[in-house]
Amino acid sequence: MTELTARELLVHLYETAVDAVDGRRLVQDWSREHPAEKFSHCIAIGKAAPAMLQGALDSFNTIGSALLITRAGHTPRALKKSRTVTVLESAHPVPDRSSLDAGDALLKYLGEIPAQSRLLVLISGGTSSLVEVPEEGIALEQLQQINDYLLASGKDIQAMNAWRKRFSRIKGGGLLRYVQHLQCTQLILSDVEGDDPAVIGSGLLVQSGQAGHDGDEQLLAMLPQTSGQAQEFPSIETAVIGTNTKALRAVAAEAEHQGLEACLHETFVRGDAVEQGRVLGDYLRGASCGVHIWGGETTVRLPGTPGLGGRNQSLALSLAAAIDGVDELSVLAAGTDGIDGNTPCAGAVVSGRSLQQIRQMGFDVEQELARANAGTVLMATGELFQPGPTNTNVMDIVIAFKRS
Repeated sequence: MTELTARELLVHLYETAVDAVDGRRLVQDWSREHPAEKFSHCIAIGKAAPAMLQGALDSFNTIGSALLITRAGHTPRALKKSRTVTVLESAHPVPDRSSLDAGDALLKYLGEIPAQSRLLVLISGGTSSLVEVPEEGIALEQLQQINDYLLASGKDIQAMNAWRKRFSRIKGGGLLRYVQHLQCTQLILSDVEGDDPAVIGSGLLVQSGQAGHDGDEQLLAMLPQTSGQAQEFPSIETAVIGTNTKALRAVAAEAEHQGLEACLHETFVRGDAVEQGRVLGDYLRGASCGVHIWGGETTVRLPGTPGLGGRNQSLALSLAAAIDGVDELSVLAAGTDGIDGNTPCAGAVVSGRSLQQIRQMGFDVEQELARANAGTVLMATGELFQPGPTNTNVMDIVIAFKRS
């Protein structure tokens, strides 16, 4: 694929990654490995839920009804027109009234399924905000304040979901009490480090006991007063069918297929996006030629009035400054769900020539990063990456190409 530009190659490798963890395809693959399974009902929740549900409908002709809860604007027309599927679109990343309505609809749907029916539950990232039944005494406005605070805090997804469980009646295995009359199986796309089902989507159907906390006094002060000991429920069959690692391995295999040296780094890219951009940039300056691949999910601590962007755009802009002058380097940093922060973009593709262009336009990189405004800068340089819906959500990937 030597005729491709560096950006075209990186985009091709990104598309290879997301195709490898496409929700529809992974559910179909699981069904072929379990030919005896039959389901009469299905629930799909998350940003990748429409694709996963379509895979279930392709694979199990016994499904008589399904409930889909996904992000507003993410439902294909075919599912909206389906007589089998009830579609609810709700809010992400901060829950609103539609998220509570979705919670009520979820419990109602479960309550109407006949006892001993086979239920398939499909979970992907985004579930935490899309559906909620708050603990008694937690109003919507307070729930939104909690989520706004968590998103701006710089906490990673594990910490945020541990806190979310403590304000919810259905998270942390709380939904198990509503499926005890059913034969339930859940398939999960992982958007967390370690692929722990108790963390993904805040673990609706995975009991995790009393969630720990990180000593955040502001959140502790908002905790509701709960009485009694949590009820124990039997676990259900659970399979994690899509992971960040699976996506990264697909990139490495495709790079090698194209005749390029591929280095799949085991280091998980976590922590502050700006700092990680510097770390990766410093490494790449002295790295060998070929394709370098990382997975992870960084964080951004937002100022009071953030600008335009997200964690991948912040990482990319920071990285652009760190590789300034290394003309043979190009790097893509993007979310596998196709969305980054408060933009419709997944991230950006930058190079060793980016900083020169940024400076010519009059931007101060450090100032814009502090304002969480990387998206404005990268929009001006034409380096934003907007792939559209990807049908998956397995955290973020960084792919670097260093020409010889």
